[in-house]
Amino acid sequence: MAFDATESVEVDRPSSPEWIYAQLRRRILSGEIAAGAELRQLTLATQFHVSRGPVREALRLLQQEGLIDSEVNQRARVRSLSTEEAEHLYALRVVNEAVALSVSVPRMTEDDLDSLERLVEELADTHPRDFAEWESIHDGFHRLLLSHSSPQTLAFLTYLAQHTERYRRIYVSDSAAAWRMGSAEHVLIAKACRERDIRGANVLLANHLARAGLTLVAIMSPSYEPEMLRAALFQVTNTSQL
Repeated sequence: MAFDATESVEVDRPSSPEWIYAQLRRRILSGEIAAGAELRQLTLATQFHVSRGPVREALRLLQQEGLIDSEVNQRARVRSLSTEEAEHLYALRVVNEAVALSVSVPRMTEDDLDSLERLVEELADTHPRDFAEWESIHDGFHRLLLSHSSPQTLAFLTYLAQHTERYRRIYVSDSAAAWRMGSAEHVLIAKACRERDIRGANVLLANHLARAGLTLVAIMSPSYEPEMLRAALFQVTNTSQL
């Protein structure tokens, strides 16, 4: 399967390797370009109205990030979804988001807390079939939870969240029951933040992320044992203070 866009990018848009990389990265992470799809340099150069040079550099950046596989003189291919990668991403999120949340909760303003509750309501009213809208609200909720941690921490956590998006599509679309449970967990997390309950919020968030990761792993590979993810959950939920 090859990715062959039917619409070309506007000629007046930037066409640097970095811009092409950003466009392709967004499409890969959102699932618009599917796992396993081929990325042909000539096709992309035509689409972006550039020579092969900027495309080649953009593909190099994507490969460096681990989003595509490419060999010398071979077509690039979007990296396949991996159970191991999914577990690793969620394990990192469980531990690191818990730490970031412990810093953020005491610093949240009344406006922050009101916004969290509003986003919770919007999530409950948005069906995951409308994934783009649901994902935008969901991302806003999780970003606001961590918004008072350091810029460096936020950048790392944003990277992890973006890379789990490809996997999150499987989780959200596969189980309506899981989606409803997730909505209920968002309510409890927002409530713990309102009450300035750092420990409670940490445990709720860790369980929320771990459940999503464990469900996803079970969907992808029922026989796989997610030891790292379970260890990450244990570390957060069985530590008196982060």
